Amino acid sequence: MEFDNNDEQKYSDDDYVDIYSRRAIFWFSTIFNVIFGGVLLSINLRLAGFKRAASQILFFSVFYEFAASFAVRALNIKIDPAAIKAAQSGAILTPEQIQGPLTLLGVVLVLHATGGLILSRYFFKKYFPDDDYYAKPVLSAIFFAIMITLVLNFLIGGI
Repeated sequence: MEFDNNDEQKYSDDDYVDIYSRRAIFWFSTIFNVIFGGVLLSINLRLAGFKRAASQILFFSVFYEFAASFAVRALNIKIDPAAIKAAQSGAILTPEQIQGPLTLLGVVLVLHATGGLILSRYFFKKYFPDDDYYAKPVLSAIFFAIMITLVLNFLIGGI
């Protein structure tokens, strides 16, 4: 039996597309929210030709984000409005005043990281099982994510 060593050269560099890495999807999901990570993964899937899967990923990320928001509200973590005003004025807060916001931040980070792990470890591995891709730079995605976050915070009245 004779083996042909040139089988690996079937694909040229034009056959590969640049996609966002697993790490980028995880960190966008954790830092911003799961919808941002889902958008990055959906872009990857569209570039690779998985258009139906891209829609399913977007649906999953929006559903997960709403479910996580519902879970956070169901926990009913109390934040003292007087503590927020004191923190804005530069006063030193007591541990009781800090406990509510830190608990809320911890819960949100855990939920976002869990969503990021689902996107990056399950869905990314399902459609891109090999690590033989060219990683797309994330600088423009970071810029757009920050701009969208700022605009939404301004419209909602958070700033």
